[in-house]
Amino acid sequence: MTPASAVAAVPAGTTAAAGETLTFTDVRVSVPTANGPLQILGGVTFDVPAGAVVALAGESGSGKSTAMLSVLRLLPWGAEVTGSIRYGEREVTALTARQLREFRARHARVIFQDPWSSLHPMHTLGQQLIESARSADPALSKRDARRLAVETLARVGLPDPDARMAAHPHQLSGGQLQRVMIAMALVARPTLLLCDEPTTALDVTTQAQILELLRELNRDMGLTVIIATHDLEVIADFADHLVVMYAGRVAEQGPVARMLAAPRHPYTWALLGAAPARQRGTRLLPIEGRPPRLDELPPGCAFAPRCVFAEAQCTETDPQPLLVDPATGHRTACVRVQQQEGRTA
Repeated sequence: MTPASAVAAVPAGTTAAAGETLTFTDVRVSVPTANGPLQILGGVTFDVPAGAVVALAGESGSGKSTAMLSVLRLLPWGAEVTGSIRYGEREVTALTARQLREFRARHARVIFQDPWSSLHPMHTLGQQLIESARSADPALSKRDARRLAVETLARVGLPDPDARMAAHPHQLSGGQLQRVMIAMALVARPTLLLCDEPTTALDVTTQAQILELLRELNRDMGLTVIIATHDLEVIADFADHLVVMYAGRVAEQGPVARMLAAPRHPYTWALLGAAPARQRGTRLLPIEGRPPRLDELPPGCAFAPRCVFAEAQCTETDPQPLLVDPATGHRTACVRVQQQEGRTA
């Protein structure tokens, strides 16, 4: 999907983003434990095209947030990253501390699930927005930063933005605070927006409003958006591409419409069955069992113990995501599907 170039919808002083492709290649993340290094992300490979909206989906512990936050190296203490994370010409894993600070301030911003824990309770929203803008552009005067902050609050749909500059976080609702968090990201004029389950703590109506806002920003500003979620239905009308993760690995990836209509991995199929259906009368199908502990992964396919289609070979072969549809880039890490499709490389 090609984003629109509606620059007029962007706050004054903000230029349309010129994004670049984000590429994960065999990314592995390990953290220290009392029993030695524990791999929490294993060989993740996928692309995020410039200007696209890509959703990372899976249950808690699937690795979706770890994969996304590894872009900014916001990982547990002592974490080691191998493989390659490239944003355009930048190799993110090789950035120095100074280069990483600049990358976080000017190019990639993150929106977390809980806005209350992301905002300073003692500082006004205006103070925090101005600080965010000037961290990205130190040459920006306080006056210009304030003007940009007010315009951006208006852009994200916060009523009476000028008055809100003097408010403190506790004076706003959860949905309003999430709009403030989006504004704090936008004042930096980033090209990449990382959203870590940004609607989980919100009611259904507010969820839809926030997702629509993010989609508008993607279209109008050319922002590249990555969103982590556990609910596939949330992104049905929102994302362009979907990456389903399980036990720290990619289970399936491809265009959203194709994957939701015809999932090729049993885990994707199970997630869809467990999601609230759009049609009334459709029964929810909970996924039996629980995700495995990362320090006790079963042999072969990690999903095999919970999979209703599992065969003996599934506990013997550790499948990698292979193409099942070259035309769309649809990949699945299910050995049964790969054999049926005749895909071996």
